[in-house]
Amino acid sequence: MPPKQHVSNKVLIILNANSMKKKLLKVTLTIICVILIWNHLPYYYNNDKVADYVTKNAEPKSRMMCAGYVVLAMWHGGCPIGPVVLPAYAYSKILPQMGFEEIPFKGYSPKVGDISVLPRNSKHPFGHIAVYNGKIWVSDFKQKSLYPSRAYQANGKCQIFRTTDGWHWKHVWISPLDWFEWAKVGTKNWKTIKLS
Repeated sequence: MPPKQHVSNKVLIILNANSMKKKLLKVTLTIICVILIWNHLPYYYNNDKVADYVTKNAEPKSRMMCAGYVVLAMWHGGCPIGPVVLPAYAYSKILPQMGFEEIPFKGYSPKVGDISVLPRNSKHPFGHIAVYNGKIWVSDFKQKSLYPSRAYQANGKCQIFRTTDGWHWKHVWISPLDWFEWAKVGTKNWKTIKLS
């Protein structure tokens, strides 16, 4: 190969590499912008729609997929809670950023659309989340009480979140450490989810 041709090939390779770097940077910046915009959008929420959807789609017994069912119900109620389902206990950090208010448990009286978040325990590594439909608590199944099992009842801990019907702003910022912890819990315990 003549020396001039060899030099021009190197220049083309360098130019192509720079072009690819610029394209990658544009794609990365676009993704970051979309995420920032997504995490600060207004939304219109309806508690009755959430309660109706989760009740109509409840299974006869638990499939260990409470967060998936509740998140889908919240989407149907107008709340774009997120593109992925997290462990149920994680929503105690997410819901306040979505405009939900934590209600004190002492003297608590449930209202349609209230969301309960129970912490994880040794038998239930994902925790639990459910919606009150006006009569009972519903998650991926219709529960007999606020606590879906004895392990939760023995713990006694619970957080209740409530929001009004209407327009809300979401301001979501999750720490990378939280994402890492949730991913670790999900990968370690994914076999407990009953997919079929």
